[in-house]
Amino acid sequence: MEIRKGAVVRVTAGKEKDKIFVVIQDFESDRVLIANGRHRKLANPKRKSVKHLEVIGSLAAVPERDRLIWKSLSPFRGE
Repeated sequence: MEIRKGAVVRVTAGKEKDKIFVVIQDFESDRVLIANGRHRKLANPKRKSVKHLEVIGSLAAVPERDRLIWKSLSPFRGE
C-alpha cells in the first residue's frame, strides 16, 4: 500500500486513533509525515507507519499554512 502526499487519512492505531490528518511528505517506503494544522502543525509533523493509516480522500494540493490545512480537513471531520 502506497500513500502519497496530499492523501487525507484516518489514524487506526495510537493515541491519535480516529483523528483525521493529511500526508505532508513521503518519509520512507513504509512511513509518512502527517499534520492536521491544529494539534499537529507543519512545524512539528507526526511520523506514522502507513499500516496504521486508512485513506479516506485526498487534497489537490497540501496547503502551506496550518490554518488552511485545518479548514481543508473540515469536510472529512463532518463539520
